[in-house]
Amino acid sequence: MSEDEAIRDIDAGKYRFYTSVSGHSVWIIIASHNGRRYLKTEADGYAPNNLLSLPECP
Repeated sequence: MSEDEAIRDIDAGKYRFYTSVSGHSVWIIIASHNGRRYLKTEADGYAPNNLLSLPECP
């Protein structure tokens, strides 16, 4: 699923996504910067960035 598809499906209420790092789960939300929408995790106070710490998809 592409980032654009995930954003569309979150907006539509079709799916909710989360990530789990070291046993700590956090919801993925939509954010916007300079008119560009992107995915990020809710603030959880843990480092590193939850999405950036995930392995690349093949």
